[in-house]
Amino acid sequence: LYQRNNERRGTDNPATLCLPQGIPRADIFAYAPFKIIQTPGLIAVMYEVDNTHRQIYMDGRKLPVDPQPAWLGYSVGKWDSDTLVVDTAGFNDKSWLDSMGHPHSEDLRIQERFHRRDFGHMNLQVTIEDLKMYTKPFTITVTEVLLPDSDILETVCNENEKDRAHIERK
Repeated sequence: LYQRNNERRGTDNPATLCLPQGIPRADIFAYAPFKIIQTPGLIAVMYEVDNTHRQIYMDGRKLPVDPQPAWLGYSVGKWDSDTLVVDTAGFNDKSWLDSMGHPHSEDLRIQERFHRRDFGHMNLQVTIEDLKMYTKPFTITVTEVLLPDSDILETVCNENEKDRAHIERK
């Protein structure tokens, strides 16, 4: 499935088709910013790409046993000292983990660890577990650059979209 996705990433890439990026791609592989808004019981993440949003419940609830599959899954979070730990499950199998086409199944579970190391940087550690697609869990780490005074702009992929008609299908 990865090989097929990689060969067709210019034509069948969910982003090329104006579909949501999914997690972790929206956090670490997207070309557009996101904004995190924190309230006592909920953290909202607003992504500039296609105005996608995500809710992380911080009220102590557990992940649902059988969640409705969604592009960004269902997320619960907690604080571990000064690190936000987010567990997410309930994904559909339509997004890719990255821009190369690494697939996942509906059994995907992701844990993200957000740690703001200084004013302009946040470390993000992502552990991916999907035993239907991969033999064991794996972890990636990236550094996010923070732009605290910037705005999330409105973007809509389908608005005035003219490229797909010219993309070669194999």
